[in-house]
Amino acid sequence: MPAKTILLVEDDPAVREALEQALAFENYQVVPACDPQQAMRRFAENHIDIALLDLNLGVETGWDTFQRLANLRPRLPIIVMSGRPDQFSHASARNAAGLMEKPLDLSYLFQKLAALSP
Repeated sequence: MPAKTILLVEDDPAVREALEQALAFENYQVVPACDPQQAMRRFAENHIDIALLDLNLGVETGWDTFQRLANLRPRLPIIVMSGRPDQFSHASARNAAGLMEKPLDLSYLFQKLAALSP
């Protein structure tokens, strides 16, 4: 089975690189993006199976980017990551595929990704 491709949108370079390495180790193809503009370009240029999206992205919030991705592909599974408290209701209202609070529990993330990757 071909590896699933994950759009990883994270503005913190250290977190992005660590997640990219961890995901690659688990045999996922990773398309990294550091901001919403780059995320949208990379989404247009690549076949993306799952998006892993940080909510703190500077000027445009992760929720704005979430909505743009969902408008382009309504069935795209999007897992949101946040260091902010009380985001569950927002994630649920938007039908997010999951909410990961930082610091991330990688084993839980991999379980969630596996469930989204039949």
